[in-house]
Amino acid sequence: MNIKKNIFIKDNNNKLGAIRLSFGIIGSLILAYLTIMLISKQLDYTIFENIVIGIILLPFFWSAYGLWIIMSITKFNAILKTIIPFIVLYILTYTLG
Repeated sequence: MNIKKNIFIKDNNNKLGAIRLSFGIIGSLILAYLTIMLISKQLDYTIFENIVIGIILLPFFWSAYGLWIIMSITKFNAILKTIIPFIVLYILTYTLG
């Protein structure tokens, strides 16, 4: 019961928890890679050009997703902000084309 209360309690943004930080770092990296894979799949470039585009865009997507996840109000929102875009990007990446 205490775990359920702890996930839904509103956090102070000056006290970042382990859940928000881990989902912010690892989850945003996974989301950034899936976004780059989706972009590379839509563009009709060579493998080398797609790698260069990925190298250039990865830090921007990683930092944007990371800030978006870390600035969540609750831990549950941080988890949802990671899982829902992951499912959507995974479906779009592997079912299109």
